[in-house]
Amino acid sequence: MRAVIFDFDGTIADSFTAVIDIAYKLTKNEQLADINHIHGLRSKHNGLREAIRLLDLPQWRGAWLLKKGRKMMAQDINGIPMFAGMDQAISRLRNAKFELFIVTSNSTNNVERFLSSQGMLDDFKAVYGGAGMFSKQRLIKKAMKINRLSPNTAIYVGDEVRDIEAARELKMPVVAVTWGYNTEQLLLQHQPNVVAREPKQLADVIIDWGSGGY
Repeated sequence: MRAVIFDFDGTIADSFTAVIDIAYKLTKNEQLADINHIHGLRSKHNGLREAIRLLDLPQWRGAWLLKKGRKMMAQDINGIPMFAGMDQAISRLRNAKFELFIVTSNSTNNVERFLSSQGMLDDFKAVYGGAGMFSKQRLIKKAMKINRLSPNTAIYVGDEVRDIEAARELKMPVVAVTWGYNTEQLLLQHQPNVVAREPKQLADVIIDWGSGGY
C-alpha cells in the first residue's frame, strides 16, 4: 500500500451547509430550507438522486445545478472549513510516505484553491476534479492509470455509499468516514473495508491496513 485517494466534499472539506445553501439559492425550493428534511437525505442510499427526485427535477437539470454550483462555491471556497483533525491525519500519512490524491465531483480549481488556503496544496500529488454526479469510478480508474497504481497499492477514502460502490467496482479497499454526507448506519450496511469515526482515527486505520493490520 503506497497511495491514498481521497474524496473531497464531506471527507476533507465540511461543505454540507454550503452545498445546501447553494442548492436553495439555485432552486428556491422550500424543502431545502427544512433542516430535518435535509438531514433525512443523509440516510438515503443515494442522497443526490433522492434530492433530485424529491425536488422534481429532470436529471439534466441536476447536472446543470452541479455545474452552476461549482462556480458559486468558487466565490467562497476559502470560507469552507476543513474538518477538525484532517490536517493532522494528512500530515501523518505524508510522513508515513503515502502518496496522496483527491478524486472529486467538485472542480479541480475549487479544491486546489481550498488546499492552498489551508497551506496543504503540496501535500497532494494530484487533484482530479469533475467526476460524474452519480459515479466516480471512471475518474478514480483514470487517476490510478496515470499514477501507475493498482487496487493492491491504493486505498480510497470517502463519506458516501457511492464512494464504497466505486471502490468495490475497481476491487480496491475503501475507508468510509462517518462525519460526511451519509450516515454511519447507511455506510455500514454497504460493508466498507474499514470505518473511521473521527479524523484523528483516519491515519491509524490506513497505516494499519497498509501494514496488514486488518
